[in-house]
Amino acid sequence: MRLTKEDQQALNTTLAPYLKTDVVQQMASYTQHGKVSTLSHCMNVARTSLWLSRKLHLNVDEQTMLVGALLHDFFLYDWHGSGWRHSYRHAERARRNAVTHFGVDERTQHVIRCHMWPMGITHVPMTHEAILVNLSDKYNSLHETLFQRR
Repeated sequence: MRLTKEDQQALNTTLAPYLKTDVVQQMASYTQHGKVSTLSHCMNVARTSLWLSRKLHLNVDEQTMLVGALLHDFFLYDWHGSGWRHSYRHAERARRNAVTHFGVDERTQHVIRCHMWPMGITHVPMTHEAILVNLSDKYNSLHETLFQRR
């Protein structure tokens, strides 16, 4: 999946204010899957979400989708060794951090909160933005885990 120059520029422009912050850059210090950092994983999810939305010609709120994708794993800790609880709890932690640090709106919070569906069975993605981030997260998590090992 390759973004066009215009799509990559839209992604960069939308996410630049977040990527310039120290708190978002902290995600680069945590490993997410395989050898991929949490920040790289979130950027992969943002890229894939944008690519899918353009390929499927969906009318989405790109700001909501891209910020939600960037912050969907904004939990700011090393989850390895935390057991099964992380899978069920980190979306809420990421959502709270996104509100605390950036004051994200309800639609963006929805994207973050339900990115683990169907594991988080009570948080069903109900918008195009949330569905795209959810699917992109599953795709990238699988790819990173299987093909981007240490």
